[in-house]
Amino acid sequence: MTKYSICITTFKEREDLVKRLINDINRLNADINLDIIVIINGNNEEQMDDRYRCRMLEFCATIKNCYPIVCPEFKSLAKLWNTLVIFSNTEYNLILNDDILCNNDNTLNMISKAINQTKYQFFTINGGFSHFVITKTMLHNLGYFDERLIAFGEEDGDIVHRYILKYGDVIAKLMISDFGNICAYNKSSTQIETHVDNKPRFNREFVMQKYVYDSNGVTGMSPTPQRQVLADNVQYPYEMFVRYNKHNIKAFDKIINKYD
Repeated sequence: MTKYSICITTFKEREDLVKRLINDINRLNADINLDIIVIINGNNEEQMDDRYRCRMLEFCATIKNCYPIVCPEFKSLAKLWNTLVIFSNTEYNLILNDDILCNNDNTLNMISKAINQTKYQFFTINGGFSHFVITKTMLHNLGYFDERLIAFGEEDGDIVHRYILKYGDVIAKLMISDFGNICAYNKSSTQIETHVDNKPRFNREFVMQKYVYDSNGVTGMSPTPQRQVLADNVQYPYEMFVRYNKHNIKAFDKIINKYD
């Protein structure tokens, strides 16, 4: 079986939700033995709540193979998703929001089966980005989630547009019943100017600069075809170099200068 890592993002207002999710995942993970990586994000322009930090670290310490990463200050969802994949120990990675209800005991086995049978390097679950699987290689080939989206929101539409543009096809989809996002938009961090569903206005405005309407453009998550006018910068250019050479630290053979 191809191993994968379970990668979760969270913040203070969703402490109860993420603990419930991790407990559910941990119960299903008992016989599979997958790593769980949790990024504990700060809130925008607020000091990290030290009591919250301690509670989360103590909780993670009770979960087998659970590795917490703590951000002293707010980081964008694009940054968090990139970091989770880069920090994981596996090629395949299951990315989860913290407001997921997992009432299907076969969830992790179904994801394992999909990975091993389809060999898809990128697929969503139930058609949404609250839960999706992506490989390190695929994320690198797509250029990573755009970290100029410095808040949260629009990361999914942006990566879908770039995927369709690169591969000429839609992202695959795995359907799992009783596994979904409860959309806890009321439990959001403060100090953020928002528009729809408490999502930051900054990311929406940035995407409106990056893409313009074009009848010959790509129709991804947007209902109208769009063309990219703002170029993507190179992100994490040395990740492939690291992957091809990391074993040389133990027993040096030769340096492989491969970056893509």
